[in-house]
Order: sequence, then structure tokens, then C-alpha cells
Amino acid sequence: MRHTLIARVEDRPGAMNRLLGLLRGRGLGVHSIAFGESETPGVKRTTVLVDTDNVDQTMKQLNRLIEVLEVTDVTNSQFVVRETALVKIHAPEPRREEIRAVAEGFGARVIGSGPQSVVVEMTDTPARLGEMIALAQVLGACETMRSGSLAMALGAAIPREQPAAADDKGRPWWSQADGVS
Repeated sequence: MRHTLIARVEDRPGAMNRLLGLLRGRGLGVHSIAFGESETPGVKRTTVLVDTDNVDQTMKQLNRLIEVLEVTDVTNSQFVVRETALVKIHAPEPRREEIRAVAEGFGARVIGSGPQSVVVEMTDTPARLGEMIALAQVLGACETMRSGSLAMALGAAIPREQPAAADDKGRPWWSQADGVS
């Protein structure tokens, strides 16, 4: 079953690689992963769409990674999910107005054009993006780039952590984790 997991991860070199390596090493199908800044300095928020039959075990394994601060499965909760797509449609000048009308019908916008192509940008649910891309393919040959799903639970906000003590900032990260100097 596909699950939507949201993780808060410390911003350290290799953290994303270890997270993805753990999922791939367990043979899980990763459909989407998005990694970006969060409201807390030094902490990234990650959205992962993964196929797993045992989500509790997957969450426990992710929580064992040193850099992972918290993992939440929002699959059965109320949450919003959005994805952004750039679609380049190869079309001569006479088809431009038709492409613009289709884009506007989906709430997308034309962000660039060349002599033989138009680039359209759209942010919506993954399913709605798929519909727009399918229709764009009818209008002309397409190239697409999708961002990956971003999800956020509609529950209470997560409280902010206290910033690291001033004397911890000069110490290496591994000595901060276990109290070793």
C-alpha cells in the first residue's frame, strides 16, 4: 500500500542519501521524495511516497537514522498534497492560443515560449497534473518535469525545538548527539 510519510531531518551532508538508501535497501518502492527547508533553521522537511506493507516498521527504521528527528504517516489523516510540473509542448505558432486556453482551464500559466515550443507551469494535486499532461500530449509532443509531492498534515503545528546551546555550535555534530566532547 502507498503511504505518505513526512519526516523532519537534520540538514547534514549525506542525510538525504542515508534516508533514501534505507528505503531502497529494504526494497520499498519510492514513488516520490521531496526535500526542502522547514520553519526551523538546520532542519529539512521531507515528504516521501512509499509502497510498504508494514508502515510501522518502516517508520521505526527511519527513526533509527541519527539525522531523522521525527517521522509521521499522514496517509489516514487529513492532509494536503501538491506537486508542481513544468510541461514543454512542442507546437507551432498557430496552436499557441489553444495551448494557452487549455493551461488556463487547469489553472496553469504559460511561463515561456520559443519559436517551436511553449512551457507551462502548474501546481495542483498529482492526479490533476496527470490530467493536464495527458491533454497537453494531445496538443503536441511534450517534455515534462515534476517536482515530487509535497504534503502537510492539517493538524496542530509541531512545536519548535530550542536552538542548540552556544557552546555546541563550535563542536562537531557527532559529539553533540551523544554528549561526548
